[in-house]
Amino acid sequence: FIHEFIDESFNSKLQLSNPDIKSILEKISLAIEGTKNLGLGTMNRLYMAAELLHLKKEWNGLKLCLIEELEAHLHPQAQMKVVEALLKVKDVQFILTTHSPNLVSKVDIERLIICNENEAFTLRKEIDTHLEKENYSYLKRFLDVTKSNLFFAKGVIIVEGWAEEILIPAIAERLGYDLTKHEVSIVNVGSTAYLHFAKIFLRKDDKKMNIPVSIITDLDIRPDENGIFDGTKESEKRNNIEIDFSVFNDTDVKLRIAKQWTLEWCLFKSSSLSEDFKESVLKGHSHTDDFKKDEHGAFKPEFQKKLIHKLSKKEGTSPLDKVEVANTLAERIAEKKPVLDVNNEYTKYLVDAIKHACRVL
Repeated sequence: FIHEFIDESFNSKLQLSNPDIKSILEKISLAIEGTKNLGLGTMNRLYMAAELLHLKKEWNGLKLCLIEELEAHLHPQAQMKVVEALLKVKDVQFILTTHSPNLVSKVDIERLIICNENEAFTLRKEIDTHLEKENYSYLKRFLDVTKSNLFFAKGVIIVEGWAEEILIPAIAERLGYDLTKHEVSIVNVGSTAYLHFAKIFLRKDDKKMNIPVSIITDLDIRPDENGIFDGTKESEKRNNIEIDFSVFNDTDVKLRIAKQWTLEWCLFKSSSLSEDFKESVLKGHSHTDDFKKDEHGAFKPEFQKKLIHKLSKKEGTSPLDKVEVANTLAERIAEKKPVLDVNNEYTKYLVDAIKHACRVL
C-alpha cells in the first residue's frame, strides 16, 4: 500500500523510538503477580525487596542498607514481618530510622539508638548505659509496643498500675497541663519494676538526654485498722527506696513517692479529691454497706475501716476495684472540674511528677 500510496521507491520498517537501553528499561515495571492497583504499603515493600537485591552482589567492602521510616503506609503486623525478615539477613549492616513503637518493641534494646537534640544515645550493653544483664533480660520480655512510647516522648511518667495511668491525665488536665500537647507519655510498668525502665535514661558518661522522667510509686506501708501508721517503718521504707534510687541523683529522672501507703489512700486523705474519691468508691461498690451514706447524706465513719480492709485484701472481703474507681474518679474530675490544692501533702507528689515531665519544675 505504501508503494501505491506514495511510489515504489518508498519502503516501510519497524523501529523503536529512542532505542537506547535507558529508554527501554524505563518502560519496564515491577509488580506483584496476579494483582493490580497496589497500595502504597505493598509498593514500599516491593521497592525495599528490589533494592535488597543489590546487597546480594559479591562485594569485599561494607554492605550497608539505610531505610528511612520503614513503617510508612504499613500496618503494625506488616511492620513486624518486615523487620523480622531484615533481622534474618546475614552480613549486612542495617541502619533504620523510625517513629514506630511497633518496630522498637521488636528489635533488641541494645541495638537501639535514641536521637534527641542533635545527640545520639546508644543502648549497648556494658558500654554506654547503666543497664545491667537483668535489666536487658527484663526489658526484652516486658518492653512491649505500649511501653515503647517512652522512646519518642519529650517527657515520661512511669507508673505502677492502671489506676495511675487513668487518673494522671485527668489530674494533669485539671492543673492546666495537657500531656498530649506537652508530648508526655505515661508508661504503665504494671509493678514496682520501674528501675528497669528508668535506667534507659542513665548514661555512663553522665551526659544528659534532656528527657524529663517522673516515677510515681507507692510507699506500701499499711496502717492498722484505725488508720494509724508506724512512722518508723514508713521512714525505713522511704529511705530504702531512695537508696535504691540514689544512682539517679542529679539526673533528669525524678522519683515521687506517695505520702502514705497507696495512691487510693492518698486520694482518700486529699483535701481536694476526698469526696469525689468516696463517691467513686461507692459507685464501684454500691452493695457494700460501710461505703453507703447515712440518712443525712454523709459517708459513715466505717468508710475508712472498710477501705483499709479492701486495700489490704483482708480475708473475707473482696479487694477494692481500683480500675473502676479510678475511671469513675477521672470522669468526675473532667465533669465537675474541682479546684485542686497543688500543695496538699497527699497529692503533691502527683502534681510534682506531672510538672517535672511537662518541664514546669
